Amino acid sequence: MTDLKYALPLMQENIKRNESLYAQNCKTIDCKECDWFCPPPVTELFCNNNSPDVLLVADCIWLVPLIDPLLRTLEVYAADYCTTVIITYQQRGNDSHREFWNGIHRIFDVVDVDTESFELSKPDVFHVLECTLKHRRDKN
Repeated sequence: MTDLKYALPLMQENIKRNESLYAQNCKTIDCKECDWFCPPPVTELFCNNNSPDVLLVADCIWLVPLIDPLLRTLEVYAADYCTTVIITYQQRGNDSHREFWNGIHRIFDVVDVDTESFELSKPDVFHVLECTLKHRRDKN
């Protein structure tokens, strides 16, 4: 999990409080700083210097000035052409939604996940997207 530096202590506290739920399966959860304006190298964030199979972005689209840095960070972290990016967000404003929607479709192939096929209903302002880099198909 990542967030800005100020949020890490609360994240670490929540991880500790929920340890009994994941430790029994020999799983670990870590939280690290990731500033989208100056993101750390992928090797600093992920175990064994491996790139992730999936990046989950939850509720991070709300302010227009943050959208471009987020998209650049996702593009860099998904650059091995094997990483899928799952994005969930609530549409909070027309400007931020339009900026995000145009940017994500410029960089990624985007599938709007049909949550009803999983028997999950959601209001129209909630979005679940599965994204892969457009470059991937050029490399294969």
